Amino acid sequence: MMKSNMYALSVRQLNLHVGCKFGCIYCRSSFQKLLRRWGKSNCQLCYQYKPHTHLERMKLGLAKTRYMQFIFLCSSGDVAFCPTDALQQIMDFAKEHSDRTFLLQSKDPATFQRVKIPDNVILGTTVETNRTSFLRWRQMYPDKNYRIRKYEQISKAPHPSERVKALEAINHKTKMLTYEPILNFDCDAMIEYAERIQPCMIWLGMDSRPTINKLPEPRYSEVKQLHWELSRRGFVVILKKIRLGWWEK
Repeated sequence: MMKSNMYALSVRQLNLHVGCKFGCIYCRSSFQKLLRRWGKSNCQLCYQYKPHTHLERMKLGLAKTRYMQFIFLCSSGDVAFCPTDALQQIMDFAKEHSDRTFLLQSKDPATFQRVKIPDNVILGTTVETNRTSFLRWRQMYPDKNYRIRKYEQISKAPHPSERVKALEAINHKTKMLTYEPILNFDCDAMIEYAERIQPCMIWLGMDSRPTINKLPEPRYSEVKQLHWELSRRGFVVILKKIRLGWWEK
């Protein structure tokens, strides 16, 4: 189990764009809260988490990346809300540093089509589930007072199935999937997503703040089975945080 939810292979987070309007409930209790605390004395837009750019950070030094390592671009926001000209400048910046590998991630990967992506950038998206509703999960655990019934209550971003479709349509050689925070899912569907994208790596993990977010989570045994099924098909699966749930303590 890793101690941090941040990608362990990320040697640096370079936030040339900050902010998002998707309103994912599990972000509010994690890095958005930290960003607001930091931004209060530095940048009011960071503090308010409104989409904006910090292109001046391109002048900062960059760490070297080794095998499978990357520099996480715009980790504290979603580039779906980044102006096209600024996003292209960010991609040009990555191209200028072709000896390094970068990660660019969005919950609306169709936005990548707006710009030219250099070969040294990994394109990624988050896929928490394949389901649109969680009524079955609620029926399985009726004694727990969970309010979430539909995916729309978790995020305003395109549904994960639409993200997979959009990322699949992009002609780019290196892609990545993040199955975290993993929600109640159907194993066959999640495997199909991976087979369609053929990612260079898959990050798999559970919610780090279950008592706050109260997400419709799967059983630990189901996550373990997904890990096994993906691994035996040859996918590189990296565990971010696997936590025993209240039903298995």
